[in-house]
Amino acid sequence: MIPNLISLSRIFFIFPIILFLVMNDVHLALLFFLIASFTDFLDGYAARYLKQESVLGANLDLLADKIFVSSLLIFISFHFDNLIFLMMTILIIAREISIGIIRQHSLETSNENKAKVNFLGKFKTFFQIFTIGLAMIFLDSKFDQIVEIFVIITAVLSWLSLLNYSYAKS
Repeated sequence: MIPNLISLSRIFFIFPIILFLVMNDVHLALLFFLIASFTDFLDGYAARYLKQESVLGANLDLLADKIFVSSLLIFISFHFDNLIFLMMTILIIAREISIGIIRQHSLETSNENKAKVNFLGKFKTFFQIFTIGLAMIFLDSKFDQIVEIFVIITAVLSWLSLLNYSYAKS
């Protein structure tokens, strides 16, 4: 129960993050962003520690990750009016939708091992969150090209993890 609430809290942290970015209070936006990002580690740790690991919990964690990352990528793309960031956001979200469909198919065909998250998928999520943090700090500065490079790397890494996920377990 507690791990699931921690996962769901990540979704609700989106609202203050966006609010503070709109108010140009990057420091508070980053504080809420860091707390929300920490919940990605904390929910799994709490589930293992409290012996409350479940299929529902694993799926809530994935759902919270996807909503958190996708919502912030979309908002940041438009808030900072950056075309490269927007195009990479579309690629990243397309990957997230694709992986959801593949997971659903795997579960329906009783291939549960294929539905599990692998290391590259976890690294991809970490890199996405890192890039969002960079974007919040630097996208509206003279370092915006560095953020653009990171979001391009993030999109490539996202699609590589999809290919790895799709073909490594076929």
